[in-house]
Amino acid sequence: MRPKRTDNLEAYDALLRGMEYHYRFTPEANTQARQLCERAIAFDPTYAEAYLELSFTSYLEWTWKWSQDSQALERADELVRKAIALDDSLARAHGLLGFVYVQQHRYDQAAAEAERAVTLAPNNAESYAMQADALLFAGRGADALRSIEQALRLNPRYPVVYLQALGVAYQQTGQYAEAIMTYKQVLVRNPNFVYAYVNLARVYIAQWAFQLSEDPQTLEQALAAAQRAVTLNDSLARAHVSLGYVYLAQKHYEQALAELERAVALDPSEAEIHATLAEALSRVGRPEDALQLVE
Repeated sequence: MRPKRTDNLEAYDALLRGMEYHYRFTPEANTQARQLCERAIAFDPTYAEAYLELSFTSYLEWTWKWSQDSQALERADELVRKAIALDDSLARAHGLLGFVYVQQHRYDQAAAEAERAVTLAPNNAESYAMQADALLFAGRGADALRSIEQALRLNPRYPVVYLQALGVAYQQTGQYAEAIMTYKQVLVRNPNFVYAYVNLARVYIAQWAFQLSEDPQTLEQALAAAQRAVTLNDSLARAHVSLGYVYLAQKHYEQALAELERAVALDPSEAEIHATLAEALSRVGRPEDALQLVE
């Protein structure tokens, strides 16, 4: 989505170039995007879209764990609210605020902001894509699938993040073969998209656990995907969780414990990580420690 024009052409040019860097999904590109957004704001301090895109850089920094800055999410929150204060009609700003709410575990508010984005821009693919992401975080895979399919229809030249959302929607609705195919398409377009590897490993494990795959290499494929995720971003808790799941499936319990303990250290507020670590502890004969984590 192109931002609305500002009277300052230098600000507009800087912002367009910054937005192009966003979708490379690397820490280096994100830094470039941030600098260009800051430049746009310096040219026009009332440029709402520039605050929105600057907020997005902080949001990506937080979710992809590209730095140890504990204030990144708070900064994303502050900046996107600044954008909305300057222009409440910005659909993407409401969608991004929904993302921030998701990270704060405020799922009802996230869904409301996503719905607001669609209301403001009902013919814009980005509105539906952001709504799909919010619904996915809330575990509403079937609703998210409808939203992301609408985004794909509206924008046939969709960015890779749309495919990632489609894969997660398939995963949440138990369509594992479709999810695997979609994640592989993501990786064809961006071989370093770490979350595609994280989720690909989880889907392979689900296929193996539910005996939906006849491929004897399913666990090996899961292991390769999880190891690649950790290699790409060792600071991402979800990558270590995926690798821990694989080791649990392989009955390599000590290795599973090590990965899950690493995940807890990286993200101690995530309930799923504690639950998975509890499962591993119970399998190695430490039920009291497992019970404490479950609680």
